[in-house]
Amino acid sequence: MEPDGRHITLPRIGTVRLHEDASPLRALADAGNMRILSATARLNRGRWFVSLQVEEKHELVKVARPDTAVGIDLGIKTLAVLADSDGVLGAEPNPRHLDRAQKQLRRASRVVSRRRGPDRRTGQQASRRWEKANQARNKIHHRVANLREDTLHQMTTRLACEYGTIVIEDLGVAGMGRNRRLSRRIADAAFGEIRRQLTYKTRRHGTRLIVADRWYPSSKTCSRCGAVKTKLPLSMRIFECDNCGLVLDRDANAGHNLVALAARTTGTGVAGDLDNAVEAESKPRGADRKTRVTRPRRKAGTGRAGGAIPSPRAGKETGDRQQDTGAQTRALMTRYGPFR
Repeated sequence: MEPDGRHITLPRIGTVRLHEDASPLRALADAGNMRILSATARLNRGRWFVSLQVEEKHELVKVARPDTAVGIDLGIKTLAVLADSDGVLGAEPNPRHLDRAQKQLRRASRVVSRRRGPDRRTGQQASRRWEKANQARNKIHHRVANLREDTLHQMTTRLACEYGTIVIEDLGVAGMGRNRRLSRRIADAAFGEIRRQLTYKTRRHGTRLIVADRWYPSSKTCSRCGAVKTKLPLSMRIFECDNCGLVLDRDANAGHNLVALAARTTGTGVAGDLDNAVEAESKPRGADRKTRVTRPRRKAGTGRAGGAIPSPRAGKETGDRQQDTGAQTRALMTRYGPFR
């Protein structure tokens, strides 16, 4: 690192001017608090970057509200609904960078489709006009990615520097992305990236990150009385409790349940690591089990005509037990004799 903080000398490449000011890194190195170990140059999104691996003496910085916990409910309409232990409710709007750039992407994609592109089957090389149009389209994608990254870093840094305990959900992002109506918006929200950033930023500040179990019914549970609904489709954005009459926004109700989960954990931060009282809490049908991925095959039997066997869930819907057809057959044979 050169003394001016605007140049760096790399092996076999020489001195290269930096786009950003690296004077703070130079000051840490001169003070003896940081030592550069290696450097890696890479081309990413049309720009050259140099990444420095350093050994730094790091001191924990006390957060603004160390005794306050916050529950974060991620969504599409609102990127994050924040409910802290003091009863304050906040929200982070979803900028939807990809949706805003759809008009530009459509125009750029039409230009690319009218050029002679590469063909692997025939070995045809792409024309220079196609490469130029493809670079213009990639530039739009890169700008969207940079805007998204900047938004997520600002949000996660602000949360990690303010709260002492953060509670988030263990979302199945891969499964959620299979919804053809919401897959693009789910990918644009980047739920997994938010959790990754919060993981290392809370460790950097010495705070606690609690990941709620994936099957914890945060949206179905009433934040006032604790009653759990059996079903709550995504189309219902307002939570209405049938027990206590609470009427609240669906995401806000989930945020209150998540922040209440922080007081019932053992402090390890492991998903689902709760105390005995929470484990013994009764749950509705199927709330504590994983959803069946594949439908099991029905084997033909002698129970009914056509070999169809009733589903084992049919009796559980109404609380009735399954009938034992073999016992009924033996009882009829005992009373009326064998069938002819």
